[in-house]
Amino acid sequence: MNNRRHKFLLLLCLLLPFTSGHILAASVDIEWYQALELEIEQKETEALLNEKEVLLYDARDLNRNDLISRFLKELAFIHLYKTKDLEAAMGYLMEALNLDEISKQEDDLMFTYFGLSIVFQEVDDYFSSAEFLEQAIQLNRKNKSENLQIILKQNLGEVYTSMNATDKAFNQYQDILKYAQNVRYPELEAKTWMKIALLEQLNKDYESALNSLKNALSIQRRINDKENEAHSLHAIGRLYVLQGEKERAMDNFKVSLNIWKEIASNSAGTAATYNSVAELYLDNKQPVKALGNLQIALNKSQTSQNQELIKNTYQLLSKTYKAMGEYQKALEYQELFMALEDFMQKEKEDRSILKMQNRYLVNQKQSTIDVLEFNRIQKEFELEEQKRSKNFIVILFILALVILVLILSFFLLQKRNNKRLAIANTKVREQNEQLQELNATKDKFFSIIGHDLKGPLNSLTSFSSLLMHHTESLSKEEIQMLATDLDKSLKNLFALLENLLEWSRSQTGNIEFNSELFDLTELLNKNALLLKQQAENKKITVAVKTTEPVAVKAHENSINTVIRNLLSNAIKFTPEGGQIHLSITEKTNQWVVSVSDNGVGMPPEVVEKIFRLDTKHSTQGTAKEKGTGLGLILCKEFVEKNGGEIWVKSEEGKGSVFHFSLPKN
Repeated sequence: MNNRRHKFLLLLCLLLPFTSGHILAASVDIEWYQALELEIEQKETEALLNEKEVLLYDARDLNRNDLISRFLKELAFIHLYKTKDLEAAMGYLMEALNLDEISKQEDDLMFTYFGLSIVFQEVDDYFSSAEFLEQAIQLNRKNKSENLQIILKQNLGEVYTSMNATDKAFNQYQDILKYAQNVRYPELEAKTWMKIALLEQLNKDYESALNSLKNALSIQRRINDKENEAHSLHAIGRLYVLQGEKERAMDNFKVSLNIWKEIASNSAGTAATYNSVAELYLDNKQPVKALGNLQIALNKSQTSQNQELIKNTYQLLSKTYKAMGEYQKALEYQELFMALEDFMQKEKEDRSILKMQNRYLVNQKQSTIDVLEFNRIQKEFELEEQKRSKNFIVILFILALVILVLILSFFLLQKRNNKRLAIANTKVREQNEQLQELNATKDKFFSIIGHDLKGPLNSLTSFSSLLMHHTESLSKEEIQMLATDLDKSLKNLFALLENLLEWSRSQTGNIEFNSELFDLTELLNKNALLLKQQAENKKITVAVKTTEPVAVKAHENSINTVIRNLLSNAIKFTPEGGQIHLSITEKTNQWVVSVSDNGVGMPPEVVEKIFRLDTKHSTQGTAKEKGTGLGLILCKEFVEKNGGEIWVKSEEGKGSVFHFSLPKN
């Protein structure tokens, strides 16, 4: 987020000199925002928050809505850029939005929209972020502030790129390009060409991307922008690699390296270029030359503390030493690469969980504010209704003809208002239900994170500590037993994380349920084969009773997840020597898939709640396997997304049969 703030301020400072006096005079809010940025940069955060809170209190005391709105936005931006408290920022911005909509101050409203776009961008809700930026651009278009319009379009282009909406992003950058050319601003023009090249590369239009980068390169050479010239040359070289023109690629990389050496100011850019040169030498079976470049690249990337570059360099060093026959060093760098990759993946997952929590808080705040907004509108409506009634009584005593018309109008209006009120009440009821569902989701999610992940991780810590400190005193059989237990814990943890990730993807709308034709029988056989070893470990027989192909049209990946979870649960709760049957039955308008076992079964009170998210019913398997119940929640959601139903019949001590249906058409 700090990078986004610095980019915004830098672009703001660069654009101000290219703006006419007329535009500057009409855009006092740009100067306000610039002053706020400097305050955030220079002052201690807590002191700045206290200062703004005092100013907000005084503004409320004076009943100055314009100042209240301004200080609310200042507090919101401080939280966005410093404390990262998205919930607090959202609260301030929504209150400011309410005041700005009443006052009709378009410049204030525009910056409120900009702040809201940042909040939703931070929780990866790019659709909402784009909507607020589009509204800000529409408002600013009326004020004709070209420099501010460019800043907003720059942000919107980045949001569209994150949404993979490359055509929309391209349109924004084309507008910026025209502006830069009109005001003769070569730095902005060159950077915009580079952004356009990135979009063209994402669309695999490498020829157009090359032309765009060459346009940027020509401008950078003309204005003597050495650093960005080196970046462009490196990017051109990478495109030539993609096109298979390795000699041209090498020529551009070498020129880029010469510039990096000349300016000696960008370790990250230098390291990336040395890596690219090394890759070409490695492809040309010249590992010794590759090694020399990689040693420099490693030093530069470590200086820049760029983890992605360090990881890539480790991987290339492993491949290079392997090509040279130095397998021990190749293994050492491969281990370094894998360790860093695991660490970066863990950081990515932590960020993903934090974003999910922030999205929940932001959505909860928005729902609460929507309810308050409805109450405000309802009160205004009641006051307006009283006013209409008084006017009606006055007119009633003036003209009889008017009385008749007004009575008719009143009843028609009353009917329409009652309908609006009923719709509004329904909306509030639905929002309250959504809040309850969100709370249930939060409780279940935190329960899994706080309890079900803690158990396997504690087991792993105990196993690793035992192996680390008591290896010499353990027999081979004891080590084998520990390894077996460790393997079970890892598999349980992997299954839990896999279900958590699938569930989170379904909750955030990242899974597109596009139907496709596939063989349901083949999918049963595939999962039986996948979990064969797990069943054999408990001497369980898994039999697919359906042999004929059954063609269905549904989302194959989600149905595969359902079958895998049901079969895995059956194995978990079936004792040694038990049997599991998988079958498909044809009904009038649907196919019914059944997974039956002769395991431990379930009492009626567990069966009743087994597919509910707001209850916890984790049970140990016959071999002490642990479960969370999340897998069955995922099964229910995926089956219903495909137009089917899921149910279970079970008797304690005799086993269970899980059924789910899929429509034939």
